[in-house]
Amino acid sequence: MTGPYRGGQIHVLAERCSTCVFRPGNLMSLSPGRLADLARENIAADSALQCHQTLEYATDPAPPAVCRGFYDSHAERVRPLWLARMMGLVTFDPAPRKVDQ
Repeated sequence: MTGPYRGGQIHVLAERCSTCVFRPGNLMSLSPGRLADLARENIAADSALQCHQTLEYATDPAPPAVCRGFYDSHAERVRPLWLARMMGLVTFDPAPRKVDQ
């Protein structure tokens, strides 16, 4: 499977998936500070967090896409996301409807 960049576009979910780590309530049972670490690591690498429901190991994964919660919170701080948005190279894919935990 390829990543969120394919066909000359960066694919981002149109909305947060049902178990998005950026939704209130810690739906993925992350340890304290883990979400902040994930965000910080991706920003430092000028990379984007891929939605966990689009990862290869997910049950019945959707096509790879950037996590919408990450995009909404941090796209301005990640140069490739910022540039793709400015250049009109972002495609918004439907969010997976299946709960995948």
